[in-house]
Amino acid sequence: MKLRTLWTPIALMALLVLSACTAGFRQPEVELEGMQVAGLGLGGGTVLVNVRIRNPNAIGFRADSLQYELFLRNPNAQGDDAWTRFAQGVHAERFEIGARDTETVQIPVSFTFAQLGSAGQQLLRQGSFQYRAVGNVNVRTSFGGRQVPFRKTGTFTLSGGIR
Repeated sequence: MKLRTLWTPIALMALLVLSACTAGFRQPEVELEGMQVAGLGLGGGTVLVNVRIRNPNAIGFRADSLQYELFLRNPNAQGDDAWTRFAQGVHAERFEIGARDTETVQIPVSFTFAQLGSAGQQLLRQGSFQYRAVGNVNVRTSFGGRQVPFRKTGTFTLSGGIR
């Protein structure tokens, strides 16, 4: 009976420590770092999108996948109607990020010239277009998993890349 009463507080302490660790997990910071054209053909091409992920935690984590949607802004439209989906998909290659470390994950995105629409015309005329990237990273730690959302809006220029 004494052994049982000794283990009860120890088990409660272990549960409190584990719950404190998971509650203290801070969301990794996900940003679109840049993109470059990987190849062009008659009907379209491929861009390599670089996503920078910073882990602010004292423990590392593994990401099983990254889900994304890329939008281009139509310069002739207003509000939410101005954004046209350019590409969407899941990058299913597993990657790991150490404690308080930053990694860049490169995601190949295929497109057709028809998908570029007015943003492609703007790129040819002005050398730039506005983009929006949204998605989630499927993060796994020793304490469990969670979806980490990201959202980034910026400008892509032919000469300078991402702003």
